[in-house]
Amino acid sequence: MTAPPIWGSWRPSRWLAIGLAVVLASSGLASCGGILSEPPQRKLYQVRPSVSFAAPLRHSSAQLLVALPNAPAGLDTDRIALSRSSLSLDYFADVQWTDRAPLLVQSALLEGFEKSGAVPAVGRDSAGLRADFILETDLREFSAIYDSPTGPPRAAVAFNVKLIKIPERKIIGVHSVTRQQPAAADTIPEIVRAFDAALGGAVEEAVRWAVGNPALSSGRASLF
Repeated sequence: MTAPPIWGSWRPSRWLAIGLAVVLASSGLASCGGILSEPPQRKLYQVRPSVSFAAPLRHSSAQLLVALPNAPAGLDTDRIALSRSSLSLDYFADVQWTDRAPLLVQSALLEGFEKSGAVPAVGRDSAGLRADFILETDLREFSAIYDSPTGPPRAAVAFNVKLIKIPERKIIGVHSVTRQQPAAADTIPEIVRAFDAALGGAVEEAVRWAVGNPALSSGRASLF
């Protein structure tokens, strides 16, 4: 007797079960579309610190580089951080900065030195330029702090700066900067405006401190 084909040993009920399994698997993949799809785009916000120097600053012939600030992992992000207690750190949903917080602070410091007119040239240390001094920064705070469950937060910006002589890598000065600005309302635009004011005040203090250092004032300019 001739053996039946292999497919002949499958019963219709087994074909039906296989078809049902395929349909269920396909619907399961479709239901996972939210997981596999692109994450939702967050609204971007720029920080625009207002820096002004009413009194003239001491001029220097030295050239300066500004290093990318060091930051803890929780602040080394483009998310807008918030804190509701001294032990917690969270982020606002659906919004973010245009760049990571350390880069925002570095750009603000560069703009502050340029506006001061106190140094002939300033640049990022990543550009591979030669200079007489480098400003290193440790970012300690860059978040909206809620002191009340119902009131608006205050924007807090804090960092330590070190002025370092090149090429000796000698630290010639250390300074801590802290600025806080209450937000006018508990809305993202008002919170961003509070960050503008806090960061602007912090940058102005850091620039005044750096260019007021006697070592920087007496520094001899190098060629780029």
